[in-house]
Amino acid sequence: MRKEPKRRQWRTGRDSTGRTAGSISIEAVLIIPAFLLFLALVMAVGRTAAAQADVHAAVVEGSRVASLAKTAAAGETAGRAAIEAHLHREGIRCTRLTVTVDAAALDQPPGDPGQVTATITCVVPLADLAVPGLPGTMTISESFTTQIDTYTDRKPR
Repeated sequence: MRKEPKRRQWRTGRDSTGRTAGSISIEAVLIIPAFLLFLALVMAVGRTAAAQADVHAAVVEGSRVASLAKTAAAGETAGRAAIEAHLHREGIRCTRLTVTVDAAALDQPPGDPGQVTATITCVVPLADLAVPGLPGTMTISESFTTQIDTYTDRKPR
């Protein structure tokens, strides 16, 4: 009978009982940081989207509040105040905030159609939105137009 030559056996990470030894910890070292990075990215995208939604909600609120005023000056003041209050309430900290409320249509006589437009440009630090310490900023710009009630007496008596 002829004997087969012994083949070289490679180390497979198994002990004499056939169990793997140490491969789980190596996989964990490779996979856990990648998973945490992915999770941080998902959180950053979510917080950025939430900030954009908050700015949009603020401009909608400002436009609606301005459209309910009796005069253009009162509408612009009320709209600006509503926008700033909404951003403060939602915790959006703009390093540079530009608010424009065009309520000139409120000075037209009743019966004339018109609209009020509010526009916001808010520059938000990425450190506030995503990862603390992250450099840079993100500019969020939103605009919204509200129709005014055509037959409401707008002039104060």
